[in-house]
Amino acid sequence: MPTEHRTGLLASPLVRSLCAAAVAFAFYALWAAWANRMHDVSMIRLASLTQGSYSAAVTFVMTSLVEFLYRGDSGVGFRVARSVAITIILLVTSSVAVHLIVGTAEVLATVLPSWLFGSAYALSYALGLARAERRRTGSQRSTP
Repeated sequence: MPTEHRTGLLASPLVRSLCAAAVAFAFYALWAAWANRMHDVSMIRLASLTQGSYSAAVTFVMTSLVEFLYRGDSGVGFRVARSVAITIILLVTSSVAVHLIVGTAEVLATVLPSWLFGSAYALSYALGLARAERRRTGSQRSTP
């Protein structure tokens, strides 16, 4: 069934975003627990809740940020690069800041997966916007 005719909960962008945020919370909370496994239980719990909550929020917000930054009249390549670069810079700086504030012991090990997956997500999403735009406008130019 074509996307525009889907019904049900997953047809809602809000529900899809909330589901993605829930998956991100679970995955990254478990990752933070493993990354901090050599420390006491209170540190593991703190790192897990911090990284899980942060990742859920970032997952929910990232799509909107990439879409907002992609808009404009400049070339597609520039818009893709701008939306990805700014999103990644905000992801990296905010994740480090959050963990430094709460005192996570293994900051780099805790946040590295979210940087990698978040960067890949931002890039693939921005390229998807470019492909959708190309289909809409009938342009045959290749996406960067």
